[in-house]
Amino acid sequence: MATEFAEMYREHVAPTWRYVRARLPSDADAEDVTSEVFTQAMRSWDTYDAQLGRVGGWLIGIARHVLADWWRKRGREVPVEVVASDGAGSDGVDAQDGPESWALRLDGVDDLRRHLGVLTIREREAVALRFGSDLSSEQIGAAMGISATAARMLVYRAVGKLREVMKA
Repeated sequence: MATEFAEMYREHVAPTWRYVRARLPSDADAEDVTSEVFTQAMRSWDTYDAQLGRVGGWLIGIARHVLADWWRKRGREVPVEVVASDGAGSDGVDAQDGPESWALRLDGVDDLRRHLGVLTIREREAVALRFGSDLSSEQIGAAMGISATAARMLVYRAVGKLREVMKA
């Protein structure tokens, strides 16, 4: 069991972290939440049933619950240390690059947020699972409780909406 779980961890830790990181204000928070996801997965590993879905979808399901708990405990505030950090931020821009780099990066983030705002919550979730966590349609469907075909269509329509608003 330990070897099997270790192999699963190595394969799925990066996509799980990317999924979590896209929903949290900092890398440190994402590391904590990802750790909790795998702690819960390890505790319930003996109950995982491959016939009910792939392990990636199962992990994302756990991550969704852990993220909901994290936000419920902390509210929707961005911690001050994330905004006022003086090292390389979670956005990859080094503060030593100067205010121009920060301003350009924040402008790009705001632009992306505006574009993502045209999507429904379910569409944003499906896009994040597909492109942020690199999950297949089957895994997205399992995580969202829909069929693989419905997941594929959800991502397709969301990408289509984004293309339309990005042209404007």
